[in-house]
Amino acid sequence: MRQVRWGILGLATAAVAAAGGWSTWGATPETTPVRTQATEAQPGSPADLASEVRALRAEVEALRRGQSQLRHLGVPEARPTPPPEPAEVAAPEAPAAPPTAQTLAAVEVARDERRHELEAELQAVAHTEPRDREWAGQTETLVTHAFDGPRFAGSRLTRVDCRTRMCVLEVEHDEAEARAELLSSLLMVKGLQGQAVMRPSDAGGRLTSRVYLSRAGEPLPMTLRQ
Repeated sequence: MRQVRWGILGLATAAVAAAGGWSTWGATPETTPVRTQATEAQPGSPADLASEVRALRAEVEALRRGQSQLRHLGVPEARPTPPPEPAEVAAPEAPAAPPTAQTLAAVEVARDERRHELEAELQAVAHTEPRDREWAGQTETLVTHAFDGPRFAGSRLTRVDCRTRMCVLEVEHDEAEARAELLSSLLMVKGLQGQAVMRPSDAGGRLTSRVYLSRAGEPLPMTLRQ
């Protein structure tokens, strides 16, 4: 009985406290005073049980009045918050299949075709462009002297032909490392600040390169594609 009483007392206190928070909107319900016995009752006696029953009834009545007041004020009843739904986990994407040998071969063929197209465009300009004698002569001399320096060790200039916007260089190499450094070495020469592309070749067992070098501030005459 004492355990039940204390449990209801807790609920009654919470309800009355909640109603007190809304006191500006309504009157606080009156609680019925609990009459006390003039004489102390022995624990477990009929008088003690009757006193507890009366106190319990008074507390229940106070709880009912407090709940009625809360409903009148529009206080919603507390409801348990539902647990959040678990987030959907996206399925991992399957790894892309490695390209087949046929696909790689097709890509390499397309690259070769594109290289031939670019070289055909450059060769057409080199054969048809008029010659700017002043710029062409100075640039050919500059390139020739550059290949005499230590920066181009392992590479030999066999031909240089400059026009108005572009020069064509033919170079032989003693080893692959010298060919790999050719473009970077050319662009470090003072006075050669244009664009450059190189077409390597191993025909006849020789390491050779053909370089197309544009005039400073001029782009190479190549059709750009996405």
